[in-house]
Amino acid sequence: MKILKFGGTSVATPENVSRAVAVIRRTWSPGSNERAPAVVVSALGGVTNCLIAAAKAAAAADEDHMPLWRELELRHKVAARQLGEEDSDVLVERIRFYFSELRDLLHGVSLLRECSPRTLDTLMTYGERMSAELVAAALRGEGLPAVAVDTRELIVTDATFGRAQVDLEVSYPRIRERLEQHRNEVAVLTGFTGATPEGQTTSLGRGGSDYTAALVGAAVGAEGIELWTDVDGVLSADPRQVPDSFPQSALSYAELMELSHFGAKVVYPPTIHPARSAGIPLWIKNTFRPEAAGTRVAEEAPPNEHPIRGIASIHRVAVMRLEGDGMVGVPGIAMRLFGALARRSVSVILISQGSSEHSICFAVAPEDTSTAREAVEEEFALEQRAGLIDTLVVETDQSVVAAVGDQMRRQPGLAGRLFRILGREGISVRVIAQGSSERNISLVVDGADETAALRAIHGAFFHPRRTRLSIALLGPGKVGGAFLGQLQAAIDRLRSDEGFEARAIGIANSRNMVLDADGIDLSSWRDRLDRAAGFDRRAWVETLAGAPGEIRILVDCTASDGTWEMYEELLQRGVRVVAANKRPFAGPLERFRRLRTAASGQRDHLFFEATVGAGLPVLSTLHDLLLVGDRVRRIDGILSGTINAVLDRLSVEVPFSVAVRGAFDEGLTEPRPIDDLNGGDVMRKLCILARLAGHEIEPEEIRVEPLVAGEEWESMSLETFWRELPRLDEELERRRAEAEIRGCRLRYLAELDDRGAKVALVAVPPEHPAHGLSGPDNLVAFTTELYHQTPLVIRGPGAGPAVTAAGVFTNVLHGARMQRGS
Repeated sequence: MKILKFGGTSVATPENVSRAVAVIRRTWSPGSNERAPAVVVSALGGVTNCLIAAAKAAAAADEDHMPLWRELELRHKVAARQLGEEDSDVLVERIRFYFSELRDLLHGVSLLRECSPRTLDTLMTYGERMSAELVAAALRGEGLPAVAVDTRELIVTDATFGRAQVDLEVSYPRIRERLEQHRNEVAVLTGFTGATPEGQTTSLGRGGSDYTAALVGAAVGAEGIELWTDVDGVLSADPRQVPDSFPQSALSYAELMELSHFGAKVVYPPTIHPARSAGIPLWIKNTFRPEAAGTRVAEEAPPNEHPIRGIASIHRVAVMRLEGDGMVGVPGIAMRLFGALARRSVSVILISQGSSEHSICFAVAPEDTSTAREAVEEEFALEQRAGLIDTLVVETDQSVVAAVGDQMRRQPGLAGRLFRILGREGISVRVIAQGSSERNISLVVDGADETAALRAIHGAFFHPRRTRLSIALLGPGKVGGAFLGQLQAAIDRLRSDEGFEARAIGIANSRNMVLDADGIDLSSWRDRLDRAAGFDRRAWVETLAGAPGEIRILVDCTASDGTWEMYEELLQRGVRVVAANKRPFAGPLERFRRLRTAASGQRDHLFFEATVGAGLPVLSTLHDLLLVGDRVRRIDGILSGTINAVLDRLSVEVPFSVAVRGAFDEGLTEPRPIDDLNGGDVMRKLCILARLAGHEIEPEEIRVEPLVAGEEWESMSLETFWRELPRLDEELERRRAEAEIRGCRLRYLAELDDRGAKVALVAVPPEHPAHGLSGPDNLVAFTTELYHQTPLVIRGPGAGPAVTAAGVFTNVLHGARMQRGS
């Protein structure tokens, strides 16, 4: 014999009831040798809530309860007409009788202006009683013999209204006897309901229809208990918070109990005990997708590929901490604490106690906060007055997150991995609890971090090779545009080779902004950006920071001085930053310090390799030298590929102005070439190198000899600039010729040593590493304690949008891999 339970959504409408009837037909047909199943039903979806609302309105002497009553009556009469078919008149009359009783009850509540727990239980159970009548009628209409059974006649409880306790010794024989009478017809039982020995109506708690099904199954020794709902089984996480959650094929009773306790709403927790005691498997199935396999729950579940089975959370709890020197070594403190809470009927969700016995942490439901505080302060009033125990610390708006699985106890380092995942997301863990069974690791986080924590843990444990990589780009100019092109070309490769689902969720320039959490089509981003509205900093930050469980990266390819504050906020909220923009790192020293602090000293939070040397590994090499304890004595660098390309072209035939124009036409210079030629770009790069090498330096402390200097040049239009630039040809040709006579070459050199930093046009001799440098190449020579005889030289292309964009892309992938731990 099978027991089938259908929840509120499964019987919410006549169409849904028809689906449930189809499921029952596939289970049993009249005339077969099999015994007819028993079916347990909840109230039609939303009815119980509506009954409670009507009761509250009536208790407030508010006539608004009558519209609710009429709405419910009409809904049930319409359903009776659609489902009852031949006996619809009888069924409608039966519904009318129920609503006549309901109206009288609500009228009594309004007269007394009070709805006692006993009365509320009676009111609420009308939903199940009417639902059983409707489903039984629908079965008869499909040719299946069926009868509605009121479980108040079968399930005997105590008088704890709202969550009555069942007397199994009395109830089980009654259930067996009644169902024996209906061997050849479907007994449609009311879920959720029972009665005291005196016949007073009780409820088994919200969600109690699951419990009813388990009680019936255990009483008759059913072969299986099927709980039909609106999901494909027990999911790995709440799909409303973790969109890529998936159904588990199997769970153990213990795993389901843990997940149910910590917020998984698929099964009412008391359901598990009767089924487990009788050794009856539970099946969680989807009424709307009966072909889905569902989840089987038994004493043991076969192992799977994941170390955990599921993640659940309790939204919004209050965490309380009792501590004080007077607790250390004193027996009975915990007994007194939890005894005081029990006497006030406060249920404790989670407990954590330090081995020092100096403090005990526990969590309670928000509605129990005041009661719990009063109970604890009353119990320990003497100790608090004596200064032995501190005032109770209460933190509200916290959430409990639990990772559950029988296989966890066979996984060394699992807890450490869990906390590393949250640490990478910038999520602080407030309380930790792990039972001796090692089946559950529970932790408390700030309520605002709950979704982020769930998504991060789920992604790391269930999809370690499929990670969503969300990128927001500031500055889609030459470099930024090249980066987007490289990203678009690499999307398929990143998915297949790296396991990254990469997408751009934001693109912004100085005028417009596109934001799309689902991803922007990179084949048409320019058109979309042109049509977009102006830049909204707050929306930009919230979209990027509000994508928990993903790797989130801000890419800055602007030359703006104002993006650093955005960096700081995003870093603090767990977003990685990759920058080709030098200004945030070469501005005031205090700003640089704040950014480094915001990144918490972790290299996988803040990347700015492309600020110096484009795609060359300049900064990472410097970092590695310092990491092994080396000390930098001197840095010599050709840090502008643009200027080097210009100087490399100088000759008698090619004057300075012609060389600059050639570099501009090839896209090697900034849109305003003066931004390269005034030395500011090189100064900023040297400033970054100096700071990373340990020099506390301000930008103005770097001596700069510009190639083109003066306010006059800075304010020129581009047309005027090209017209006036030949004025400098003679001087640059003179210096080039003088250098050539001595066997030297002109180089725009950045230099740093213990005496200071400078940027200047220098004639370098043949033995200098930069002498043979050609085209737009960069070169950095590190003279250190280890490399003191021959400097360590890094040389390669240092200018051009594609090269710089490649450096940015490398940083993005490096950061993403480090966050994922691969």
